[in-house]
Amino acid sequence: MKVLLTRPRIRSSDIDELHRILNGAGIIIEEIPMISFSLPPDLTELDSALNRAAKGEFDGIILSSPTAVYFFKQRSRELGLVDALRKNARFGAVGEATARELSVLGFNILFPVPAEGGSKELIALLSKSNLAGKHILLLQSQIGLNTLENALREIGALPVRVTLYHTNGPTTADAARLIALLQSRERPNVIAFFSPSAVTNFGQTLAGTGLLDNLPTLAAIGKTTSQAIKETLHRTPEIVAPNADMTSMANEIVRYLGMTQKSV
Repeated sequence: MKVLLTRPRIRSSDIDELHRILNGAGIIIEEIPMISFSLPPDLTELDSALNRAAKGEFDGIILSSPTAVYFFKQRSRELGLVDALRKNARFGAVGEATARELSVLGFNILFPVPAEGGSKELIALLSKSNLAGKHILLLQSQIGLNTLENALREIGALPVRVTLYHTNGPTTADAARLIALLQSRERPNVIAFFSPSAVTNFGQTLAGTGLLDNLPTLAAIGKTTSQAIKETLHRTPEIVAPNADMTSMANEIVRYLGMTQKSV
C-alpha cells in the first residue's frame, strides 16, 4: 500500500507522528508537495510590524498556523527580536498545533482560536477574551481568509493584518513528478490532503491531463479540506480525519486501508 502526501516540505518530517504511524503499518510514503512557501519579496511592512510588536505596541499577536510560526521565528531571529518578543508580546494561536509550536519557542499564549468554525463561532470564543479596543497584529499568508479579521472587528478589536509569508503552488519539478506518478503503474492507493490550498493547486496541476477523472482514494485532514475536495475535485473524500491533526489523519488512513484489504 502506498500513500501520497501533498503537504509542504517545511511541515514534513520523517520522524513525525504521520510517518511513524503509516510506516508502522507497513505503508509506503511518497511525498509531492502541492504548496511551497516563502517570505514576502518586500519585507518592509512585516519588519515594521515585528519591531513594533517587540516594543509591546500590540495587545496580542495571532498566528494562523504552524507555518506562520515557522516564518515568524525565522524573521524574528534574523531581526534579533526573539528575546524582546518573548518579554513583551502575547499571542493567540489558531489551532492546537500552532499553540504547541509557540509554546516550544517559549512564547506566552494569551488566548486560543479554533482551527475550524465560521464567524459566529469565532466571535463567540473571542468575545470571552476581552479583546474589545485591543490592538491585535494578525499575521497570515497573503491568501489568508478574512474570517478571523472580520470576527475581531465584530467584537470591537482593532486588528492590523500583515502578510507574514506567501503561499505558492508546487514547483515545476513537483508538478511534473505528480503527473508522472499518476500516469505510472506505481500509483498511490491514497492521496492525502492537508489544506484547501493544496487541493486547489492539485486540481490546477492536473487540469487538462485527464487524470482527475481516475483518482485513487482521497483523504482530507478535516472538514474544511474535505469541503475543498468536494468543490474542486467534485469528489467526496473516502477518508476524513475527525480531528485536524497528523495522528488522527494517519490513524484514519490505516483504518481505511485495513478495512479495504480485509474486504478484498
